[in-house]
Amino acid sequence: MSSPRTTNPVPDWIETPYPRLAHSLVSFPSKHILLVTINRPTHMNCLPVEATIELGALWKWYDAEPELRCAVFTGAGQKAFCAGMDLKQRLDIIRDEGIAHEYPSGGFAGMSNRTGKKPIVVACNGHAHGGGFEAILNADIIFASPNATFRLPEVLRGVSALAGALPRAMLLFGHHRTMDLILTGRTLSVEEAVSWGLVKEIVSQEKLLERAINYAKEIASLSPDSVIISRLAAREVWETGVSRATMRGQELYAENMLRSENASEGLAAYREKREPRWKRSYL
Repeated sequence: MSSPRTTNPVPDWIETPYPRLAHSLVSFPSKHILLVTINRPTHMNCLPVEATIELGALWKWYDAEPELRCAVFTGAGQKAFCAGMDLKQRLDIIRDEGIAHEYPSGGFAGMSNRTGKKPIVVACNGHAHGGGFEAILNADIIFASPNATFRLPEVLRGVSALAGALPRAMLLFGHHRTMDLILTGRTLSVEEAVSWGLVKEIVSQEKLLERAINYAKEIASLSPDSVIISRLAAREVWETGVSRATMRGQELYAENMLRSENASEGLAAYREKREPRWKRSYL
């Protein structure tokens, strides 16, 4: 069953209807503030392809809506912000030769490779794994609950994090920390994430969303032009290097990787709750 489109009425200061959503909720907790909640708590807020397409359209709408100045992005429940892509659906997709393998230009959750105009503050209410971590890495500010963890487990599934995470992690964390994460698939604790400069604050579940919204209000109270220009100017060096690196990863590796025996095996093992039986490398 599709989720309701919003948790409260659309205010009269919103000029155009936002895109239809089946997997996320939209609300407006204060003037100028957009709140987006992934609403698949029974699935650890993992996203099927359709949800990523919806969110990609939503972020574009957010950038174009004149009175919106800052967004807050979170997940429903208290276990996961987003556990990544729906791996069971992904296995079906890569076995169907007639279905495209690529996400929209904004990347996973419409966010992992998004430049956009306006800031997105994340209230990370639990695990941010796989694509969820890829989206987090491209957020502007992150608040996290004490149970939040961060992980790129793709090497355990026979795939790779090619939606923007690898070059972004390299710039954010440096070579050795990045290799530690991506070559082992290990979990990064929220305490480590703070010490690495990823998470701004650890906030209790009860106060997490309130803290993120209040922070967004602070941004929204400032010059919207200055916020947009300052954000884009600061990200210019980031985007120039990262986007090209991401595109090369997708151009050189993504399709062949997803068509490989090891991708099918890793995802099948996940579905069947068994250890994967890896094949010889195809590279």
